[in-house]
Amino acid sequence: MYNVTNINFKGGIAMLEKVQGIVKVTQDDRYVVFLFDNYEVNRKMLQDKYVKGQTAWYTDAKGTGEDGKEFYRIAEDGEWIEAEYVEFIPTEG
Repeated sequence: MYNVTNINFKGGIAMLEKVQGIVKVTQDDRYVVFLFDNYEVNRKMLQDKYVKGQTAWYTDAKGTGEDGKEFYRIAEDGEWIEAEYVEFIPTEG
């Protein structure tokens, strides 16, 4: 399932890759960043799921949607945070 590239009929590319590390939310701790249900173009923002700024989360997957937006998975049940709001810090395996 990891390191797989999927090409859709419109020519866009969605990728899912295995990573191991921590993502630190770069927003100020007065703010929250909402999570998404997946990294694909049809993703939906989860109105009741968010993380506070300046918190850190374990991640095991990075997804790139067909629109080029990157996300990290930070929950086992598939909650994704947009890469532009975090700093990825790799950890040793």
